[in-house]
Amino acid sequence: MTADKIKTVAVLGAGDMGHGIAEVALIAGYKVILRDIKDEFVQKGAKRINESLAKLVKKGKVSEEHFEKIKTELLIPCVDLADAVKTADLVIEVIPEILELKKEIFKQIDQYAPEHAILATNTSSISITDIASATKKPDRVTGLHFFNPVVIMKLVEVIKAEKTSEETMKAGYDFCLKINKIPVRVEKDVPGFLVNRVNAPAHVLRGCTIDQGIATPEEIEAVMRKTGIPMGPFELLDFVGLDVHRHVLLYYAENLHPEYKPYRLLDEKINAGNYGKKTGKGFFDWSNGRPEIDLLKATDKFDPADVTAVQINEALKLVEMGVCKIDDIDKALLNASALKEGPMAAARKIKPVNLAKRLEGLSKKFNKEIFKPVKMIVEGTYR
Repeated sequence: MTADKIKTVAVLGAGDMGHGIAEVALIAGYKVILRDIKDEFVQKGAKRINESLAKLVKKGKVSEEHFEKIKTELLIPCVDLADAVKTADLVIEVIPEILELKKEIFKQIDQYAPEHAILATNTSSISITDIASATKKPDRVTGLHFFNPVVIMKLVEVIKAEKTSEETMKAGYDFCLKINKIPVRVEKDVPGFLVNRVNAPAHVLRGCTIDQGIATPEEIEAVMRKTGIPMGPFELLDFVGLDVHRHVLLYYAENLHPEYKPYRLLDEKINAGNYGKKTGKGFFDWSNGRPEIDLLKATDKFDPADVTAVQINEALKLVEMGVCKIDDIDKALLNASALKEGPMAAARKIKPVNLAKRLEGLSKKFNKEIFKPVKMIVEGTYR
């Protein structure tokens, strides 16, 4: 199966990510079958697609003719799973992050989809190898991890599970190019894949800083906002949902390293029912809209260079493991975030001995093994 032969795409899940993936495929001219478990969910997703496309038409980014074709021919709402996948060349699953739920739906997809179809999951954290184990053709299962909002964010991680064939990887990669995305290959199915994995140790660093009373979330937020990013780490977590963040940390703690366990303040927020924007309160108060961050609260007790250091360290850990190429790190991070500079560009400006010293200092200060410098830093071979 090659990308040129993909004509029909089935997107399973019409929520935030699902309708976005469907939209970019529709813009590229693919026939898209949008499926969810209830017709009201499908119709809501279709409505959001049409509203978004109408704005793109006004901006001159989509023609009136193509928009009309999408509405009348290309977008097909569906509730029945068998009907959704029976003619699909590519199936992209975008359902809740529950392993057993994903395995069950992949078992059904395997039964109803054509023999040639590529089966992809948009999971951001669950092992694709585990998901693929529910099928009889794990060689045709891959990860296509899009980033939110899908219409805007350019990166797609194309992830190789244990038995994913090279043909499937290439077809997934080339499909992403055809829908005007920037794909990056992730050659091993590891927790967090590439972008989320590189960012993972920074959550631990900030959690330690808060729990030890060194700085508050607002002080750290002010420091990070002053670097020029539009949204700081704690506001972003509030936006995503603290319950979601905690779930991810628990997954990392179980599958990556125990030091990723949720930090004390996060547990306290969850136990109080403060999940972020969706409940009105999280690290910040959202009851009157987006919280205003007082930049005057920026503190020198938290150094953004420490965040960069642990990101560089984790990125090089992935390179040493054969998960990705060193040149793909900045390509991925810059196209999935608001970073002005990728971790490897930053790394090349730092003497290896100084980077190693900073990481050793963080490891000792917070008693965290995951902060210890990797071999490429100790030996200075990353530059």
